[in-house]
Amino acid sequence: MSSPVEDRLREALAEAGASLDPATLRPLRAPERRWRVDYRLLGVAAAAVVVLAGAATAVALGTGGQDDVVAVAPEQSEAAEMAVFLCSKAVTTAPCSGRDATPQQVEGIEAVLRGLPQVNEVSFEDQAAAYERFRKSYAGNTAVLDAVKATDLPPSFHLKIKKGGDREQVTQSLLGLEGLQAIVDRASPDITEMPTADDLKWQISVFLCDEGTRMPTCGAGRDGGKAATAAQKRAIDKLIGAAPQVAEHAFESKEMAYERFKEEFQESNPALVNATKVGDLPEAFRIALKDEMEGGEVVERLKRQPGVATVVYQACVPARRTLSIDFGLDLPASTMCPGAG
Repeated sequence: MSSPVEDRLREALAEAGASLDPATLRPLRAPERRWRVDYRLLGVAAAAVVVLAGAATAVALGTGGQDDVVAVAPEQSEAAEMAVFLCSKAVTTAPCSGRDATPQQVEGIEAVLRGLPQVNEVSFEDQAAAYERFRKSYAGNTAVLDAVKATDLPPSFHLKIKKGGDREQVTQSLLGLEGLQAIVDRASPDITEMPTADDLKWQISVFLCDEGTRMPTCGAGRDGGKAATAAQKRAIDKLIGAAPQVAEHAFESKEMAYERFKEEFQESNPALVNATKVGDLPEAFRIALKDEMEGGEVVERLKRQPGVATVVYQACVPARRTLSIDFGLDLPASTMCPGAG
């Protein structure tokens, strides 16, 4: 059986259009990731037992995004340095698979938490309390409020860690416990790290079809899809260049993507780097918009273009990331940021 982290990685790789066979990946534990403005998230923020600062590792394939980082809600980041989200019926992916954490599982997780020497304080938030806090946080966003019911929000434990306490050990002690959805370390520099200039530049990533890809947009059959042809690449390049919303665009080869991938993960996840080859990463076009929230039309046109595996629009990633960190919840970009494409 695959680990929840592997499931998350498989999802990210699939959305990125990478041809790396996720089945060959070694089990990953508590991956370290730098959360930058696009968070390499490809719009994926889901329910899995993983330190959310390390979610969706494979999105190192894409860069770009907002020009600021949406901060974690102050009352939560200060009052609870770590959050442990439990399974709920709303989480259909493994390990929860649409089941609430049982009372026995909740008791077991609480017993582990209270027995950890690194933990100074433990508090529990049930779904009703989480929903009340959620409605207060999103009082001005009718679309989000209408999309979420109290039962969609997972119950959670909130922890204060003793000064000098080994936070990684807290995470390792929890991984594998039944009824556990996600672990968030709010004090992690992976969450608070500011984006680089290169992270801020590109708002849209257009990943091209690769030989053998399983992406349905590439005509994937039994033997996989076909790589984008030279003619298709020229047509995509022309379409992007003619779009009035586009300020600048650039082509990224497999070699360029791989060098950036190595730079991002060599220190934090060398096993992943060693398991990945240049040919595993797709070619892509990167797009900078004149107005970062006016790329929806560009995205929709490019999605229908032959040779395009998938298009990632980063405008809504910070908002979705904040929702995941604060409430352990994922909503589609169309709900979180109407008009974001």
